[in-house]
Amino acid sequence: MRLFEALEELSSADGFLGETVSSVLEGICECGYGIADALEGFTEKLGEAETALAGEDGEASCWEADRLDPEWDSDPKLKVIRDAVDSIVNFCNKTEIAINNATAKVLEMTERALN
Repeated sequence: MRLFEALEELSSADGFLGETVSSVLEGICECGYGIADALEGFTEKLGEAETALAGEDGEASCWEADRLDPEWDSDPKLKVIRDAVDSIVNFCNKTEIAINNATAKVLEMTERALN
């Protein structure tokens, strides 16, 4: 938390230092948005893959239920895929939360510095 407080104090400084810190904070926000966009694109690709894997009846699979199918444990290759997808999903969820928290804090600090 001290880092955010220090950045807030620096960004509220008059002159070059305040402007530079504010510019850096805006860059961090843009980077966060870029990462969020990339994750959104990745999510769309996963959705396309899920649709492609839907059965002939057109019923889309549900990862939460499908991953528990005993077939995933009986085939080592499927187990590796399941573990990899679980890891990716967990990473994406944690990354989304971290980006949202950091972006909100940076925007709050930037707003305070500009007012």
